[in-house]
Amino acid sequence: MSTDSVTLGWGYIGKIPTKGDFIKHGLAKSCSNVLHDWQQAVMAVSREQLQQRWQDLYLNAPIWHFALDAAISGESTLIGSMIPSVDAAGRYFFFTVARAVEAPAVAYWQQRAWSEDSQTLALAVLEDGFVFEEWQHRLSTLEENIAVSRQFNGEVALKHPHSESLLLAEYTPTDADSLLRMLLNEKFDKPCFWWTDGNDNMEPMAFICDGMPSIGKYAAMLDGEWAKWNW
Repeated sequence: MSTDSVTLGWGYIGKIPTKGDFIKHGLAKSCSNVLHDWQQAVMAVSREQLQQRWQDLYLNAPIWHFALDAAISGESTLIGSMIPSVDAAGRYFFFTVARAVEAPAVAYWQQRAWSEDSQTLALAVLEDGFVFEEWQHRLSTLEENIAVSRQFNGEVALKHPHSESLLLAEYTPTDADSLLRMLLNEKFDKPCFWWTDGNDNMEPMAFICDGMPSIGKYAAMLDGEWAKWNW
């Protein structure tokens, strides 16, 4: 069974307590722009929506992991973990550890061992005694843990594509991974996967959306009130 991985390693973008300004490294401009622009927008809008509740919800926000369709950046699937953070001057912004990968986003949603690495790397920047140079070395030397063994390249032979039922041609090899990808691609142009272990306000959960999560609905990713924010 084939595996997919890349060799560029983890990159990062955002703010950390030991630096006085925005930092980024190791991500293509298209990838960093997608993350930065979306994060900047959801912070501004959620502040307006949540008012006095925002600061506490933001600082205690759950860690969100993601696997974004390659069409989002226009280059590669993007995976990573996003945490709330702040710079040395007290200005709030997320810190994200991410990387470009080769397999479809759904593969990294199904096989999530890599998210333990990205979460550990992200949370390390908030620890007492954090040394940025040592962390960068750790980032560059971390043992790879992102290979996926899912195929997602088989053909799904439909007998009647427009039927209300899913009619498959018998005796034609159809693996479950390829079938899942076909169904997702029928519903979403740019399937993106998000999941979290939750916090006091939110149970562990995952969702799939078409493109990046709606800016006006992001507040639910802070307070867990999904119905209120029209998900």
